[in-house]
Amino acid sequence: MINVSFEELKDAVINKLRLADVSEYEAEIVADVLCYADVRGIHSHGALRLEHYIKRIKAGGINLKSNFNIEAKKPSFALMDADGGSGHIAMKKATDWAIETADKQGIAVIGIKNNSHCGALSYYNKMAIDKKKVSLIMANTDPGVIPYGGKRAFFGTNPISYGFPAKNDFLLGDMATSEVALGRIFTARDNNEKVPINWGVDENGNSTDDPKKIKYVIPFGGAKGYVIMTMIEAFTGLLIGNVYCNNLVKMYGDMDKKRNLSTFMLVVDPFVYNEDYLDTVQSFIDDIRKEPSLDENKPITIPGERKEACYRDYLKNGISLSEKVYKYVFED
Repeated sequence: MINVSFEELKDAVINKLRLADVSEYEAEIVADVLCYADVRGIHSHGALRLEHYIKRIKAGGINLKSNFNIEAKKPSFALMDADGGSGHIAMKKATDWAIETADKQGIAVIGIKNNSHCGALSYYNKMAIDKKKVSLIMANTDPGVIPYGGKRAFFGTNPISYGFPAKNDFLLGDMATSEVALGRIFTARDNNEKVPINWGVDENGNSTDDPKKIKYVIPFGGAKGYVIMTMIEAFTGLLIGNVYCNNLVKMYGDMDKKRNLSTFMLVVDPFVYNEDYLDTVQSFIDDIRKEPSLDENKPITIPGERKEACYRDYLKNGISLSEKVYKYVFED
């Protein structure tokens, strides 16, 4: 592993994107989203993804000329057509709209159709947290997950994320509804690491701890994860995009085609309901931390807390990158 500073990584990512004809404005946003992930230890959604984005840009699968048009449907509702543009730009613009609208209306709902991969969803929840807003985001992805009881991929990893500000802290959750995000499989492959046996199955449906043999992953929590995964597809591909599951363009195939992903975003002004909201959430967080832990040397943490601890450590000591990612970003 090789350590680099946040600034070094961000500058290098911007440079790679600019060489691929990405505008300075868009390169800055994409780089910020990727570095947000890496500096919090979410390497599956960090600079690891840069090579793929650039390949897709060069092949024509990401539209660098999208206008990211937002069409108002109701005072608090809108639909964005990302037109195959960068998912990071689409989500940044959608989040800005939702925060501004929630300031005026108390609530904002925006759907994004014809979207592309947008990085770690929690980046956009953190934008809302910084403006004292509550947020919920759901996204669909192309197939890589078997349905509960199935033997071939039908669903995507279909992530869901949320953010709740508090007086001194915040709650921030972001997870795939598969047992693990595919990006973590890719990271394990790059690092020649074994993975837990319950992460995925090979082409014959057999469990394996070899990430190079994993073809499909499974829903987290069995049938319950499958139910949530289906709900997310209903809120995105069915409600927003009219394109779902095995009709979506593959992330690592058909590089010249727009992926047509869908995203659902809800942003709420919590003070509409509760003037003491920030104190209430802080009290909730403090009470969780007071609970006795199974291991007295490992206190209970709240969602997002370990990522923030990683953030502070990496800012001080540098971000750890695999040799493969470092070579692509800084040397190739």
